[in-house]
Amino acid sequence: MKKVELLFPELCNIYGESYNIEYLKRCSKDIDVIYTNHKEVPAFVSGGADMVYLGCASERKQEQIIEILKPYRSKIVELINQGVVFLATGNAVEIFGNYIRDGERIIEGLKVFDFYSVRYMKAERHNSQFIGKYDDLTILGHRSQFSFSYGDFEEAFIDIEKGIGMNSETKREGVRRKNFFGTYSLGPFLILNPLFTKKILRLIGLDDTLCFEKEIVEAYQYRLEELSRTI
Repeated sequence: MKKVELLFPELCNIYGESYNIEYLKRCSKDIDVIYTNHKEVPAFVSGGADMVYLGCASERKQEQIIEILKPYRSKIVELINQGVVFLATGNAVEIFGNYIRDGERIIEGLKVFDFYSVRYMKAERHNSQFIGKYDDLTILGHRSQFSFSYGDFEEAFIDIEKGIGMNSETKREGVRRKNFFGTYSLGPFLILNPLFTKKILRLIGLDDTLCFEKEIVEAYQYRLEELSRTI
């Protein structure tokens, strides 16, 4: 049985992110989901997770999550180096950077990756979609955000083909180290990217057959064709 930890679903489900893990669970009877609330010690601390997922939160809750995870920073780095699968979507990716700047305030991040983020709360929310490449996979994403991230992104997750990356001046999107994947993409990322989901299943040691595989792959291909014409 593989343990998949869903961190803080009561705080991190603005765009239905928790359904990434609900879908993963439906793909395999050999997945046991651990629902960890923000007042509990995460299961990954004791090595009790084969995969850890963290989704998007409000800016205030994002800061709360940073403080919750800070005591476990060294454990997170250790698990990443061991090849444990992590997935962070939406503004959860910012938590793993050096810091977040909000006006005159500096919110220290976990400093797992070498980048920083800036909130532009007085500007209009940025909304866009993207198409990119990760290895031989085409990745589709949607973003809706007030903040952008800056750095060299030598450990980028996705190379953008259409759309923007971590900010409007780069085509590098997200962060990746071994089996840690972080992206600004929101919502049901695994459902929208079934070929990547198959890879995740293989990484945690399971058969990569998907729930409703034919239908979900056809939907992905249709969306790819539509985005290719409209972005």
